[in-house]
Amino acid sequence: MKAKTARVTPVIVLACLAPGACDDPLTTAQVSRIEVVSGDRQRAVQGLSLEEPVVVRVLDVDGLPIPNFEVSFTPPRGHGQLDSASATNGNGEASAFWKLGSTPGDQTLGISAGDADTLVSAVALDLEAELDTLFTPPSQAEIDENTADWAARDFSAADIRVELSEELSLGETPTDLRIVSHVVAGVRHYGAIVVPQGASEESLHVLTYLHGGDGGTSLGDLQFVGDALGELRDSFVYVVPSFRAEPLRHGGRTWMSEGPPSLWDYDVDDAMALVSVAFETTPEAEPGSYSIVGGSRGAGVALLAGARDERVERIVAFFGPTDFFDEWVREIVREAALRMPRELTGVAHLDSTVVQPFIRGELSRADARLELVRRTSVLYAADLPSVQLHHGTLDQVVSVSQAESLIRAMEELGRGPPDFEAYIYEDGGHDFVTLQKAVERAIEFISRVLGG
Repeated sequence: MKAKTARVTPVIVLACLAPGACDDPLTTAQVSRIEVVSGDRQRAVQGLSLEEPVVVRVLDVDGLPIPNFEVSFTPPRGHGQLDSASATNGNGEASAFWKLGSTPGDQTLGISAGDADTLVSAVALDLEAELDTLFTPPSQAEIDENTADWAARDFSAADIRVELSEELSLGETPTDLRIVSHVVAGVRHYGAIVVPQGASEESLHVLTYLHGGDGGTSLGDLQFVGDALGELRDSFVYVVPSFRAEPLRHGGRTWMSEGPPSLWDYDVDDAMALVSVAFETTPEAEPGSYSIVGGSRGAGVALLAGARDERVERIVAFFGPTDFFDEWVREIVREAALRMPRELTGVAHLDSTVVQPFIRGELSRADARLELVRRTSVLYAADLPSVQLHHGTLDQVVSVSQAESLIRAMEELGRGPPDFEAYIYEDGGHDFVTLQKAVERAIEFISRVLGG
């Protein structure tokens, strides 16, 4: 008994290229061959459209392009469908947008014009299988490879400039403000250094404030820190970095740090370099060590800085990311791969620099995993200084699972109070107001560097 052969109906969509073009009959020249111009061997998640159209050129027997010629784009059964197609334009080119079928693996698209035909192919990715391999716990070799990368980086500051110098009231404390810039890793970076007036040499501990969000920072943010510190305001030199590609704002002026954004990764280099500038240019700074207060993105940067910089003595981290291999991050990456990224700080950056390049095959799985490793402070928990952690159970921006991951890592190392303190706040959100007594606990923790 003969098997029935499935009948395939070509998909043909013709486009008029100019007013009146549809009044002209289609070209009937003899087609010699179809040349694939672009769009072959693309990768996309199963069931999604390829990012680039498939473009072909129809040529005659003399190798010349044939304009206004009917072209057929036909995927086999199960290999998706065409969103659009066209007749050849003046250069003999036709294009079509191909939506892949739902079955993972190689898929093909037949293209014909006259008596000539050709095939292009694409790879439909099994997204869950790709995520399984991407989010496998990192090996020690991967961790060591990233550690070597960190060690090879030069975060020293060069070409230091003072962009602005003026007095600033920090709460009730009169201070001297300097907006400074320096070059780190070939790009100019801006930050603020604030010093209480009247302090003697090497008498003030350096306290670095790392902001959240991706809209830059301002000296208004530092006012909140100063208000919270109260009587302790006079005890610190304050260092406030912007991050590359983001602004530092003060007094109606804006200074924009250069370089491509590198959320959580080269953010650390920017912060460490500015701290080096503060030590070098501030006689009042007590040399040798500094502490960090960070919220959200800034907390993630603070923990990574603690893993990399032996000068960090204490960290207070409010609701920041710690583990880019946990289920919460996997779901964020899954949504981004399906082209539905969440509107959260850093997601657009990870989508454009990691997720989509990985899906397209431009970034290897090994390199994509390293991008996650270098943002995951829990992998370096043994290298962290004293840390105080704060997170709310109802945080809708950064999942409390991020705090829980670091807590587990510290418990496995046998680290607890007073070296490591973690506070999880029932019904707390992504703000200080809902974390009762968090600010008071943070100030007590930081004050220990002063002997009080």
